[in-house]
Amino acid sequence: MNFRLSFFALATLMAASPLFAQLASTTRVPAAGGEIVITALGHASVQIEQGGKVILVDPVRNQTDLSQAKPADLILVTDIHSDHLDPETIAMLRKARAPVVIPPDVKAMVPDGTVMRNREMLAGDLAPAGIPVIAVPAYNIQRGPAPGEVYHPRERGQGYLLTIGGKLVYVAGDTECVPAMAQWVRNVEVAFVPMNLPYTMSPSEAAQCVKGFKPKIAIPYHFMGQNPEEFAEALKGQPIEVRILNWYPNVKAGQ
Repeated sequence: MNFRLSFFALATLMAASPLFAQLASTTRVPAAGGEIVITALGHASVQIEQGGKVILVDPVRNQTDLSQAKPADLILVTDIHSDHLDPETIAMLRKARAPVVIPPDVKAMVPDGTVMRNREMLAGDLAPAGIPVIAVPAYNIQRGPAPGEVYHPRERGQGYLLTIGGKLVYVAGDTECVPAMAQWVRNVEVAFVPMNLPYTMSPSEAAQCVKGFKPKIAIPYHFMGQNPEEFAEALKGQPIEVRILNWYPNVKAGQ
């Protein structure tokens, strides 16, 4: 991915808008047994806390402020790209014997990871760190570097649907609006939705996708180079609350 170009586009957006200077990096959601505390660590890196447990999704050092990251009871990895997979950071942040849930293609880089395949569920006694997890397919339908190719092929990466404090939380990963969302993503409290052209969706496409499964709260993430306000505008009038967090606190104008 051309991060240099994307960072420049995002820096231009941030320099032109006072929004990002005012945004918080943390938000809270009521849940049984205590609030769900969500922290935007940067780009695709998400920290979710509830009931004394810490979940990290795609913790990486690149594009990320790890000063807010806490030792994790559970780590989830969505794909093989370096903005999602950083074995050194995983080793640094996981608690002793904490499970790391990974797609099959990540196994070579995280040998002791717990492999989940698309559409697989870990629940009951198998739930990692006691948190039920479903692996939701994440892939490109049409976008790729050349005709007949896609950036994210089927069955390689995945998003995750988590049950936390009696609430469903969906982290979509690198994906377009795939049919599996209609099957698996229902009655969701919080959804993290990517919009990062040319690799995933535009803000308007992401909004249209979200209208299909109607989470109570939608949080745009992984939006380098895109304007999340366009996503919020496209969802006006819908029974969906959009919360925009500051995922890029360290990006400076001209970087």
